[in-house]
Amino acid sequence: MPKTNFKPAEHGFAFLNAWTMHPTERSQLRQTLVASTEQAAGSLGNDPFGVVRSMVTSTVGSWINAALPDYYGLCGGMAFAAADHFRAGKPVPHGLDPATTPNSDDPVDKALRDYLWQRQIESLGPNAPVLLSWMAMLHLPLPFAGPTWLRDRSREQFANLKTFLAHGWPWPLCLIGSSTSPFNNHQVLAIGVDDPGDGTGTIYLYDSNGPGREQTIMVDFRGPVLQAVESCPSPDRGPLRGFFCEHYSPAPPPDLPRGSAPKPATRPARRPAARPRASHTE
Repeated sequence: MPKTNFKPAEHGFAFLNAWTMHPTERSQLRQTLVASTEQAAGSLGNDPFGVVRSMVTSTVGSWINAALPDYYGLCGGMAFAAADHFRAGKPVPHGLDPATTPNSDDPVDKALRDYLWQRQIESLGPNAPVLLSWMAMLHLPLPFAGPTWLRDRSREQFANLKTFLAHGWPWPLCLIGSSTSPFNNHQVLAIGVDDPGDGTGTIYLYDSNGPGREQTIMVDFRGPVLQAVESCPSPDRGPLRGFFCEHYSPAPPPDLPRGSAPKPATRPARRPAARPRASHTE
């Protein structure tokens, strides 16, 4: 089964995904998600009278405003940045202390935090509409929606993920739980899969909520709802109800100031001839 050469202890960030949000970032995060709401509503199929659009924009907007956090993860930024550095064969950057989340105002910490925040916003741009539309399909009383819809779309995304990983590169995933807060959902970096062909499988991950070692999600598509056993679960997010392969465009890693030198990254054994484009269900 496809598995990349990405090793979380070597190629992932050593520190935990735990950040204090600045007021300007809180505002930017809200604006980013609100701007995605209309696009999410428009992706849910034929709606000649605008009933679904109105329901989605109103409900999702209330979810966003009710749950704006003071503390927030930069999981998407960390997943995208780790993937960028792995492709470039460069070690991931770190702050003053490689194992400490760089929340301080020291220039070394601040440069890294600013970079990860920028990658976080870039991760949300193309993927937040998909996240919000899947949340609407899970929670709103629509006749064509529900957890079975997410199970079916996730099964399709599992097949897509195998294709991406077969080219040797890790790929970002969005994990959607039972919570109605968009901020409780999560972005991770898939680094391998096992698929025995019986409607179950295992996804291997770099998860910024559990740094330093490989994490796993064992998935089962055989029931009416996706069943999953996670090595790094989230009580706030709730049980995993769906996941999708994110739109991801590699970006050249910047040269940032560093603290003590980290271990060098290992380049992947082979380079794909072409990078597949991410797909998502609309």
